[in-house]
Amino acid sequence: MHDSGWNPFAEFSRLRDQVRNTFPEDALVQFGGFPLNRLPVPSVDVHENEKEILISAEIPGIDPADLDVTVDETKVILRGEVKRAANLENKDYRTAERRYGGFTRTIPLPVEVTPDEAWAEYKNGVLEIRLNKSEHGRVRSRKLKINNTH
Repeated sequence: MHDSGWNPFAEFSRLRDQVRNTFPEDALVQFGGFPLNRLPVPSVDVHENEKEILISAEIPGIDPADLDVTVDETKVILRGEVKRAANLENKDYRTAERRYGGFTRTIPLPVEVTPDEAWAEYKNGVLEIRLNKSEHGRVRSRKLKINNTH
């Protein structure tokens, strides 16, 4: 996979942050918008070190049995559904700020990984995924000797 240094998803994150910093959240709701913390997909952080890719996804309130994670060499797909408690399903709410419902999030990876070695854990509302880079995806560098032909 070619790394051009430009990530279109980073542009969306920057735009979201600019809107959050410019307008109070309640103003967006008042004028027909929607709260930014209720976007239909989980927020994620993707970290890369020499050997692996680490992904953290905020998915509070989900039962891990309702979460599906699919990994291939170039992407991770998160699918799931946050369900409202059955005893609260048909209650009259005065305030309803929590997010419920289904979601799908595709996370493109900066390098190829080995799906067979992937590992995931859900704890305290955060899904952690570890992906080992494939040998092809690991960046190796070496110093080149420059031959002088003069």
